[in-house]
Amino acid sequence: MRRFAPLLAATALLAALPATAAAARVPATPMVLPGDATAASVRTDRSSWLVGSVPGSRAARIARAHGAVPVLAGSWKAPARRARALAGALRAQGLLTYAEPNRLATLKQRQVADDPLTSRSRWRDTVIDPLLTPPAVLPSSPLLALVDARADVTHPEFSRGAHVGVLPGNAVTIGHGTATLATAAAPANGIGMVGAWPGMRALNVPLPGAGISCADSAAGVRRAVRNGAKVINMSYGSGDFCQTEYQALQLATRSNVVLVAAAGNEFDQGNPLEFPASLPHVLTVGALTPDNKAAYFSNANAAMDLVAPGVGIITAVPPSLRPPEGDRSGYLAEDGTSFSAPIVAAAAAWLRQVRPGLRADQIAQAIRLSATDINSKGFDSSTGFGKLNLAAALVKDPPPYAPDPADPRKPTPVSDPQEPNEDIPYVNGRRFGKPNAAIYKGRGVTRLSALIDYYEDPADVYRIRVPRRSSVTVSTRPSFGNPDLSLYSRKARHAGMKRSRHRLARSRHSGMRVDTVHYRNPRSRSVVVFAYVSNTPGRKTTLDAGYVIRVARR
Repeated sequence: MRRFAPLLAATALLAALPATAAAARVPATPMVLPGDATAASVRTDRSSWLVGSVPGSRAARIARAHGAVPVLAGSWKAPARRARALAGALRAQGLLTYAEPNRLATLKQRQVADDPLTSRSRWRDTVIDPLLTPPAVLPSSPLLALVDARADVTHPEFSRGAHVGVLPGNAVTIGHGTATLATAAAPANGIGMVGAWPGMRALNVPLPGAGISCADSAAGVRRAVRNGAKVINMSYGSGDFCQTEYQALQLATRSNVVLVAAAGNEFDQGNPLEFPASLPHVLTVGALTPDNKAAYFSNANAAMDLVAPGVGIITAVPPSLRPPEGDRSGYLAEDGTSFSAPIVAAAAAWLRQVRPGLRADQIAQAIRLSATDINSKGFDSSTGFGKLNLAAALVKDPPPYAPDPADPRKPTPVSDPQEPNEDIPYVNGRRFGKPNAAIYKGRGVTRLSALIDYYEDPADVYRIRVPRRSSVTVSTRPSFGNPDLSLYSRKARHAGMKRSRHRLARSRHSGMRVDTVHYRNPRSRSVVVFAYVSNTPGRKTTLDAGYVIRVARR
């Protein structure tokens, strides 16, 4: 993705971010247990705690012996009173990976006065050309999962022409889930309003109506993936980072799922970073007013990707609920990034149907880079790349590019390989239970095209197998931006630390110069080392970079 920023603008952008902004890149792995000072500042479900382990049967036996239940593979929800003992038992076996409070999140909704459904609400037409014919909805069409409060799928809005479902769990207690579902998927059936992709395949994955914990979010994302979601919408958030939620999103990224989240509605309340919106591999969506301006409440930061209508969105709500969550007419005008996000999520599913050859990262790139610029020229923290433009996304080829084998003069988009791979635990098996394949095994030459972005994809790590008593050369050739290259030993737990005794070599040339490192394996057997490619914006750089990594025997 190209996040160009002039020198002064880029400096101002980074300086204006809150101190916590670094957590929106690759957040530090937490190790917080009940009673720690850090835990007291987090809004949590105080009855439970989240503890991470290396996936496997040994960790499972230990976790269950301490009363823990699985949230994800290698992630456990334990009674808070037993979390320390569980962490200690896992640590003794070398299996502990993190521990954190089970923090709470809120739905990203702003309520406005009741407004009857009228033809004057043209929010859809501003981002989806009314001349575009929606693709036919087939049983094989990409499924959008909305992890949200339980939706009322018996609403008259879904009575004809709808392809919506809801998973078991919880009851309809608030209108938020119904409203986001309708915003994305309400069919064109002569009843009420029309969603972004009318009649699309959509699935409501119910969360509790209030007090959404980190475990709830992670479990909801996991359920969405297991039920075949190709796009996941998350119109909720918290000001506190949660490793378990982050791990669920990384697993979804590994499953080739497009992730979309509401940026948050707290700009006028301190403009905090919101999670999951600020995490890597998530399309962060802000709210747009009818006059093409960022809504006064829509959060702004360098993780912002684009904006979509989020003010005066007339959508369905359960008529059985009392106001402000429901209305006897079954419809309300809603404000909030909660309603901007499902518009973008529906567009992503539409794009996946029309361009099935693109992977999730390419879909996200096409949506970002085709947005209509509406604020200061280029990327900015309040509107990202601009306003959603589905018609342009349908024909946008996202970078990086490589020569087409049939016609070397014609560049074609290349998917970013082996994502997510921001840090060593995501490629060596400690997070997912199975290591990534080595990109080089000692023969021939390996070349891969890839992207990194300071916020969306801050680093790439690759496993390289070096044969016994041999040497390899690893290089990165920039296609734009300023990628840097380091090499770490097999004993390294994390990459990118300022000081690490396990770093074998580093090259940090600026601009378009090639970075190169060498390594000789003196052992009598092959060993694995890790190549780490990163991009830290500085003077005269962009927030992102493209590169080709090359590995060969020296």
